Formats: sequence, structure tokens, C-alpha cells
Amino acid sequence: MSKILWLPTAFQTCRKRWAPVRTLIVAIMSWALWGASATDDGFGQSPSVTTREFLTDRLVATVNGDVITESDLIWLLAFDPGVNLASITNGDLQRVLTAKIDLLLLAQEAARFPLATLTTDEVAAAKQRLVKQFPSEAVFRERLESVGLDVETFDRLIRERLQVEKYITFRFQTFVLVTDEDVLVYYATKVRPALAAVGTVAPEMPDDEQRALIVEILSRERAAREQQQWLAAARQRAEIIPLAPYARGAMGDGAPERRPEP
Repeated sequence: MSKILWLPTAFQTCRKRWAPVRTLIVAIMSWALWGASATDDGFGQSPSVTTREFLTDRLVATVNGDVITESDLIWLLAFDPGVNLASITNGDLQRVLTAKIDLLLLAQEAARFPLATLTTDEVAAAKQRLVKQFPSEAVFRERLESVGLDVETFDRLIRERLQVEKYITFRFQTFVLVTDEDVLVYYATKVRPALAAVGTVAPEMPDDEQRALIVEILSRERAAREQQQWLAAARQRAEIIPLAPYARGAMGDGAPERRPEP
């Protein structure tokens, strides 16, 4: 076994924890549409996009005056290959609403700064990363069509997603400091014991490749903690109004709940 084989695994775990925050979506479709146009099986038997009627969407919550609709949440779920769109539950919607609130708070903060320049290659690469999570591009496109996402809208959502990602990198990663002492402590307390557990004798000091991986892991972990702390404070400051019954469960422990005016 390679003496650094475990490090990429740890890095991937760190990325999953840090990834909270990845998609901003603006909605145009109606939740009511699904009940009216689908069969008893719900989403799974909905008609093609070209035969749908677009109705007024159902409001789920507002965040500092910005509206979140159920279409926003359904589109986010469509980007998740682990979600069966034919059996979306209130638990699914509540979970993705929590992420959507965080995304919106980050987007609102990012809007205070000049927008980052996005290149054609960056947008294309982001699309491919998303598509590769699915069995094929055809499967992915069919999934988007089933929830009313056309090519133009998909492109806009990807660009919004990239803008938020760039802000996250600037705000939470750029100024993270990892010292040589931090690297040595991590190596002694994490790397060497992990290698010893699989029968590999590790040298006293990390090599250059191990140092680089440890710095990246520690940088992402610290950025993730700072981001979560910022989001907790942002939720406290924000005016978040739940409008759908399940939305109250997505408020979080620190967010003050405000009800709409009668």
C-alpha cells in the first residue's frame, strides 16, 4: 500500500463536509402543476415539458425578502443523483431548503462585491462535473426536462453556482493559514497512526507530497469551520420567514423564526 494512500481518502471526506454550498436556483414552475398534471404516481408520470402548463409557484420561505419556492427546491433535488424524483418527501424538501437558505445568505453577501469573471471553460467544466455524477448525459438531460429545466435556465443556474463558489473560496479559503507546526502535528497524530494501523512504517517526517496534502486538508477543514460559523451568525441576523409547514424544520437552532404579517 502506498504510504499516502489514505490521504486522498481523507481529503475526499473533507471535501464532502465542506461542500455545503453549491447551487443557487431561481424558480418559475408551480408545485401545484405536479398534482394537477401527474398521475397517481406523482412526479414519475408527469407529462413532457412541452405539454405542461406553467402556474403560479408555491412560496416556501423568504430570506431577507428574497423568495424561495418549491420549484427552487425541486431543481436542487434534480441535481442530486441520490434523490428519486418520483418520490420526493417533505423530508427531502426540508433538507434541501436548509441548504438553499445557506446558499441564499451567501449569495446575498456575495452581491456586495463585484462579480467574479467566469470563463467559458469554467462554465463548461462545471456542467461536466455535474453530468458525470449521473449514469449518462442522456439520463441527466431527461431528469432536468422532467422538472422543467431548459438549456438556457440550466446555464444560468450553473453560472450562479460558480459565482457563489468563487465567493466561498475568496471569503473562507484565501486567508487560511497553515503553519509548518500544524503540518507536523497532523502528521504525527493522524498520518503515522493511520499508516501504522495498516502495517506501514512511516518516517519521522512527512515528505513533500504528504506535506502538500496535509496543508490542503487542514486548509479545507478550517475554511469549513469558518464558513459554518459565519452561516450561524448570518442566520441569527437574517429575517427568515417560513411559509410552508415543513419550512419551520429547516430554520436551524440559531435562526430566529419570523412569521408573515397577517
